[in-house]
Amino acid sequence: MPAEDYTAIVLAAGYGSRIAEVTEDPKILLPINDRPILHRHLEIFANLGVKNVVLVVGYRKQMVIDAALPFADRLDITFISNDDYTRLGNGYSLFFGIQNTSGPSLIFDGDLVYSEDILARFAEDDHPNAVLVGAGSLDDIECAKALVDEQNHVRKTVDKRAVTEEELAQHKFTGEAIGVLKFDEAHRRDLVKLCEEFFSDEANLLLNWEHIMSLFFQDHDVWNHFEESDASVEIDTAEDYREACRKFAGGD
Repeated sequence: MPAEDYTAIVLAAGYGSRIAEVTEDPKILLPINDRPILHRHLEIFANLGVKNVVLVVGYRKQMVIDAALPFADRLDITFISNDDYTRLGNGYSLFFGIQNTSGPSLIFDGDLVYSEDILARFAEDDHPNAVLVGAGSLDDIECAKALVDEQNHVRKTVDKRAVTEEELAQHKFTGEAIGVLKFDEAHRRDLVKLCEEFFSDEANLLLNWEHIMSLFFQDHDVWNHFEESDASVEIDTAEDYREACRKFAGGD
């Protein structure tokens, strides 16, 4: 499907406590070689023809809104507020985003830096429902480990813990879900319904999207789109930030 047929949903509400030594501003405003991460997202969207953007904001949201405004002549940007971002995690931000749009959707972790060609390949993949997966390690507790079935559909994401032997007996580890997903309208509607049920339990409010998606993957076919390029970095820590600056020192 052409990239212009999608609405891009960017999750950028959180505080980012693990990178507080680098900045107290929203992570999505961190400069990667003099260009904020947010601008990288928006420039790539505009270059690929993605017109509609939903930006889920929260922590110091006016800074993010102000930073996005220069793109208002190229993109149709809707701002959705997750003002209770210390109690409602990025899973709930995903819920905010998908219930405030319609049609095919591309969903992004706001702190992800990636090259334009990676997104172009992912958007244009023939599979309408997919997870962008890159190289990863079972030994990396931090990464969102993607587990697939024999048909190459993602059936589970394991975040911030080791994969169990039982899980490996059921599914194959394929890499790291690096923070981009896409869904057609039918899958989006089903995901909204699941989120309504999942977040009715207050114990789930702060959980990351990997938890809700693992439930969704159980009975929805979502393709494992493996990307061989390593031109992406999710910025959780100061070292991640330094890696992103090194990796993109020469631009995209």
